[in-house]
Amino acid sequence: MSDLPDIPTLRLCSMLASLAFFGVFACLWVGRRDEGYFLHWGGGSLLYAGVICSYDYSAHTPLQDGLLYALLSASTLLVLTGVRRFDGRAPFPVWLLLPMLVSGLGYGVPAHLFGGDSAWARIGGTCGSLLTMALVGGRLVLERTRSAPRGRRIAGAALLGYIPAFLAAIAAEAFGTAAVNMAALIPMLADQLLLAVLNLGLIAMPGERAQAALREAALRDPLTGAWNRAGLAALAPGLLRPGTAVIAFDIDHFKAINDGHGHATGDRVLAALVTGARAVLPEAEAPLARLGGDEFVMLLPGRSRAEASWYADAIRREIRALAARSPDLPPWTISLGIGAIEPGDREVAQAIERADRSLYRAKAEGRDRAA
Repeated sequence: MSDLPDIPTLRLCSMLASLAFFGVFACLWVGRRDEGYFLHWGGGSLLYAGVICSYDYSAHTPLQDGLLYALLSASTLLVLTGVRRFDGRAPFPVWLLLPMLVSGLGYGVPAHLFGGDSAWARIGGTCGSLLTMALVGGRLVLERTRSAPRGRRIAGAALLGYIPAFLAAIAAEAFGTAAVNMAALIPMLADQLLLAVLNLGLIAMPGERAQAALREAALRDPLTGAWNRAGLAALAPGLLRPGTAVIAFDIDHFKAINDGHGHATGDRVLAALVTGARAVLPEAEAPLARLGGDEFVMLLPGRSRAEASWYADAIRREIRALAARSPDLPPWTISLGIGAIEPGDREVAQAIERADRSLYRAKAEGRDRAA
């Protein structure tokens, strides 16, 4: 009597778990039809359950089992296509056909040469599955992204966790003498732990992204998209070092714009100001924050005062050009002041105060200039 676990029972457990996760993904998609990545992940679970079920009914010809191994890889690749759709990318690049082809031929060619369901055929098919797991898991773990990084890394780590099981299965098939199909047994054992981890990681991704969006929204000014005071405070510790320049700026005679043209027009001018500033320096290079009213501050890590002065003048010129191209807005200009974080500063606010003093000097000297 064998002490090894029963393969049909393990297959049944994996199939039922996959069907359960298919039901979860299907229900999530029904509630959020625009989030099509749930269809990919649910389709992968359903396909995997179908492949497991079909294996017991296969005639184990090279063609049939080669197709099953190709579909097994396809069920894993649907994890990646769903993640690509989650990221807003094209979900089905042509190169995804390669792992399926390798898996199918990896089993089919040795099965044709050495006999159906031979050890060498199982080794070839398992190598194809290993390649697919390494490709998808590696991309999920190593891709740098701000969108749901923990969920996708959990899913990727689960896929990479199959690799030792596949290697053990290959070694057992190559050097073992057991009558049991080790290429099926060992991955099925890994399934009992890793299948749930994989799918839970995927399920966590939309919630993680939504939480990140809510956190960022709480730190952003809803009108202009610039950071608010809380957002600036969150960024400040990473910018508090000598070598960070600061530009403070506001709109000249902004109260007159509001009083003469209405607050809706004033809001459009504020939004245009941020658009113009970011045309010169994008957010990734220079965080921009709205301190209140029409007062803004831009932080320039790794920029000297001289560089900040050049950028300040470039922003002023961009705003003048933008105002000239906007006949639906009243004429408007900005004044700017430049400061920098100095050795001994304990808060970014100290540098902002210096830039603010320079801003008042620019206004005293006639406005529409940088000081």
